[in-house]
Amino acid sequence: MIKVGLPKGRMARLSQKIGSALGAEIKSPALRYKTKLDDCSIGIYLLKAPDIARLVKIGSLDIGLTGDEWLLENGVSPDCWYVEAGSYIASVCLLMADDDGRSSDMVRSVATPYPNLARTLLGTALSCARIMTVSGSSEALVPDVCDACLDLVETGDTALSNGLLVRKVFQRVTTHVARSDRADPDVLGPVLKIIASATEGWS
Repeated sequence: MIKVGLPKGRMARLSQKIGSALGAEIKSPALRYKTKLDDCSIGIYLLKAPDIARLVKIGSLDIGLTGDEWLLENGVSPDCWYVEAGSYIASVCLLMADDDGRSSDMVRSVATPYPNLARTLLGTALSCARIMTVSGSSEALVPDVCDACLDLVETGDTALSNGLLVRKVFQRVTTHVARSDRADPDVLGPVLKIIASATEGWS
């Protein structure tokens, strides 16, 4: 069986489109579906985006649609990113209070949902900074609990509403369909092509 992870929440409409292309009509509240492509069984699982990336990395899912930030956080090689879905476009940024006059190099604590990615991006310049892992709303913690946060910025409205400024922009992220490096790409090929076709023009 080929196991496909699709996200709930903000990407639910694209998940429904992909499910339909694979022969499964996704309707709430069901979270698990079974379908077939020729003689190949396909399992479709509606999950949270972070879990999809994690399960693709360890091979528990063969294919998953999720955000680049979660693929990077979990170490899924870009070689396994099959097609860009473009469900959203954002930037990974370091944010600090707008009245904090210090250089970003002086940051000593950073809140983020992406601790592994933060350590990679902040590198040696902030190697002594304490990384505080949160599941969301990292902006709320600056500056009372930590000096900065590393999070996604789309429009910048949330940062502005919380008195924060972007001090560093690291990279653009969007969404991709990715495959596990533990799965045979030739076996996954027909399913990946159908998914790629379903995502065409979505962005």
